[in-house]
Amino acid sequence: MKPFLTLQSVESVLEHIRSFPVLEEEAVPLDAALGRRLAGSFAAPEALPGFDRATVDGFAVRARDVFGAQEGSPALVECVADCPMGVVPEVVLQEGQAARILTGGMLPQGADCAVMVEYSRPAGGNLVELTRSQAPGDNVILRDDDAAAGDVLLQAGQRLRPQDLGLLAAFGVSGVGVRRRPRVAVLSTGDEVVPSAETPPPGKVRDVNAHSIAALCREAGADALRAGLVRDDAQALQAAVARLAQEYDVVAVSGGSSAGMRDHTVEIFASLPQASLLVHGAAISPGKPFILARSVMAGRVVALVGLPGHTTSALICARVFLAPLLAHLQGGAVPETPAALPAVLVRSVASAQGRRDYLRVRLRALCGAEQERAAVAGLRPRYAAEPIMGASGLISGMAAADGLLVCPENREGYDAGELVMVELFR
Repeated sequence: MKPFLTLQSVESVLEHIRSFPVLEEEAVPLDAALGRRLAGSFAAPEALPGFDRATVDGFAVRARDVFGAQEGSPALVECVADCPMGVVPEVVLQEGQAARILTGGMLPQGADCAVMVEYSRPAGGNLVELTRSQAPGDNVILRDDDAAAGDVLLQAGQRLRPQDLGLLAAFGVSGVGVRRRPRVAVLSTGDEVVPSAETPPPGKVRDVNAHSIAALCREAGADALRAGLVRDDAQALQAAVARLAQEYDVVAVSGGSSAGMRDHTVEIFASLPQASLLVHGAAISPGKPFILARSVMAGRVVALVGLPGHTTSALICARVFLAPLLAHLQGGAVPETPAALPAVLVRSVASAQGRRDYLRVRLRALCGAEQERAAVAGLRPRYAAEPIMGASGLISGMAAADGLLVCPENREGYDAGELVMVELFR
C-alpha cells in the first residue's frame, strides 16, 4: 500500500486553495455578465435616482402645509402646476401651494412629500382639499435613496445576479470587468469504467463522475470539458494529465487518488514541471482520498485535483474543495456562506471525532403538530431532515438528497429531534 500523507483538515485544505493566483480580468458586455465574478468593487459614480420623485399619484406639497390634515379638517391648497413625467418642473412651490404629480414624476422645488390622490377632493377652481397629514419624505424617493455617490454597492469577487445587472444598468454601465472563467478538464480513470453512452459488460460500470463533476464545475462558473477516460495505466494517465495541464487552468482526475497499487495520481501530479503536492488525504467523510497539487506550465500555475472514484465521495469532495477553488480563481471568497435552512433531524446519526462528516439528507415539510413539538428556543422550523444512508459508491443517494448536514470534527453525531442546519444543493 502507498501511504497517505498526514490527513489535513478542511480549513487547512482551503488555506492551500487561497494560495493559488486569481485569474486575470476581462471585459464582457453587461448582458453577458450574469453569473460572472466582478474583478473589482463597484462604487456609485453619482447619486441614484439623482432627483426626488413621487411614489404615488397625487399632489406634491410642503409637509408643513398639510400638517394635521384629516377627513373632518382638511388642508386647503392651491394646485398651481402639473408635473409631467420625464420633465423638470418649472414651478417652485410657495406656502399653501401644490402640484399635480404621477408616480415616478420629479418633485418640484419647495415640495418635500406627496399626498395620494385618494386623500384629495376638489374644492372649486384650482383649490384642493387634502385629508391626510404627511411628514417630510412621505411617498417620495429622495435623490440618493438608492445610492449616494461613492457608495460601494458591489464587492470584488461577487457573483453577479440579475438584480446586480439591473443596478449596473441604472448607472449606465454597458461593460463589466470580470475574472476570466477557469478552464477545467475532467478526466476519468479506471479499468472498470466505460463511457456513459455504452452498455457496460458484466463487471464494468458507466462513467458517472465525468458528467456530474463537469456539471458542478459549470455551476461554479467554469468552462468544463469532459476530457475522456484513461485506463489504470500510469504511462497513459501521465501523458493525458501532462497534455491537459498545458491548456487548462484546472485538471481534475476522478479515480486513482487513494493509496492502492493501481492509484497513480499522486506520482503523476508530482512528475509535472515545478510540481508541489499540497494535500493527499483530507479529514472528511466521504472523500478522504483527496489530492491537491500545483504545477507551473510556461509561467502559468495549474491546479491539479485528484478526486475519489466513488461517485458520492467524488461529488462531495468536489463540492467541498473543487467548487471553492473555482470560486477563488474567479476572485470569490473561500469559503463562501452556503445557502442553508433549519430543520429537525428525524433520526440520530453518528460521526467519528476528528473528521468532518457530510451527511446526505432529504427534506420534507413538518405538519402543524410536528412544528409545535419541534419549537426550539423560540424558533419554529418548517422542515424535517431525513438522513439518507448508503455506500459512497452509489449515486442515487446524492440524487435523492436536498442538501448536506455537516457534522463538525468535535461532535460524535446528532440526536433525533435536534435542530440542525442543512446546506442546500442549488
